[in-house]
Amino acid sequence: MYITLTRQIARIESYRVALLVVLLLFTTSLGAFYSIYIGEDFRYPDERDYYKIARNVASSFSFSIDGEEPTAYRPPGYPLFLVPFIFLGADVSGLRILNFVLVAVCMYLTYRILSEHASPLTGVIGVLGVVCYPVLFYTAGTLYPQILGAMLLLFIIQRLCKRKVLLRDFLVAGVAFGYLILTIPFFLFMLLPITLWLYWIKVNGCTKKVAFMLAAACIPVLVWCVRNYTVFDSFVLVSTNSGENLLLGNSENSAADSGTNVDIAHYWNESDKMGLDEIGRDKYFQAKAIEWIWNHKTDAIELYCKKFFNHFSYSNDLWVGEEASPFKDKLMLLTYWPLLIVCIVRILMVGQFRLSAFEVLLVGLYIFSGLVYAVFFTRIRFRLPFDFLLICLAAMFMRTLYAAWRCRSAVDARSLEVGSASTSRRDEKSAGGYEAAVACMHSERGVIGERK
Repeated sequence: MYITLTRQIARIESYRVALLVVLLLFTTSLGAFYSIYIGEDFRYPDERDYYKIARNVASSFSFSIDGEEPTAYRPPGYPLFLVPFIFLGADVSGLRILNFVLVAVCMYLTYRILSEHASPLTGVIGVLGVVCYPVLFYTAGTLYPQILGAMLLLFIIQRLCKRKVLLRDFLVAGVAFGYLILTIPFFLFMLLPITLWLYWIKVNGCTKKVAFMLAAACIPVLVWCVRNYTVFDSFVLVSTNSGENLLLGNSENSAADSGTNVDIAHYWNESDKMGLDEIGRDKYFQAKAIEWIWNHKTDAIELYCKKFFNHFSYSNDLWVGEEASPFKDKLMLLTYWPLLIVCIVRILMVGQFRLSAFEVLLVGLYIFSGLVYAVFFTRIRFRLPFDFLLICLAAMFMRTLYAAWRCRSAVDARSLEVGSASTSRRDEKSAGGYEAAVACMHSERGVIGERK
């Protein structure tokens, strides 16, 4: 059985490039048919905002929702990404197809990352994991920035987690990080764990390289800050909806799974009575959220913990009720929770198979994202860029288990050939096989001390 399975796996690995190409073409083709089937209608109001902004930038170079008043309500990264394609004549369906092309790019980056840190076969397993995760395809069918954000995140990880990371890799990753922040402002917080991880693995010249990366990340953000100050005569880091998001997750009507379905109408009415503009309203909402947290510390802490655990939920209470269905919830349950359980088991088995430096990064980013999102509110859509990391972690664990089984089987086969070994001696050799399995995992690329 050992020899047969090993040969089958070797045969699959020999066709890995062809299999990868087939999966990429399958994803883009299926996405194109799905995008055409959906048509030109928007399912969520946020989509309409992003599209209107992109259209106005393409037609009049005005970052505006209504075409008249300039705005910073939506982060600029995603609509600006759409502008060149609108110039080329892309309609809504075409922009959705573009999202599926980004999914294919994410799949390729997943393959590259796992091939670097485990094996090409592990990369194929990771790509298959993406294909078998339908919520990614549903999200790609919407004009939301999460797929672009996932692609940028994977690109940054691929550049920073190579065996030999050069200064130009840090510079390129920094610029990509800056644009990622402009696409999904939440990723500003992700600079902290990634920087700490780079220091932890002791990259040569780490201080200089990280400084260059952070400086490069500041460039796109500073350009946007200058635009905001010129237009509004006030400092706006990325967008003017952070205060609203904070209030949605921290008010008297907020709940762990309420998301945007929170009644904050009286706060809007008060801001209108005060005559606040977009920036003033954002500051007002932020102040009211902090005020509620300060006056309800126990409730705020309890709510924060519930929101953190809701980050790992398989269902959400959607603003657009027509898009919710028991079938979608069950499908999410059957695809996300098994993936999550596999990764939890991987963490619990750290005593048997210690985590590589790269796996520590994946686990740290995934948990840290939940801790930060819980400050505001948690949604499945917000989590999706990090679910690619979960898929990578699960694929690497499967490779580790296979390496353990292969080492044990090889030792058992040698023991049977000897034939005269005692039971205790066979147990001893089996234990040696277990140690060999651990050694197999530790020999993966990307372990601490291998980077230059």
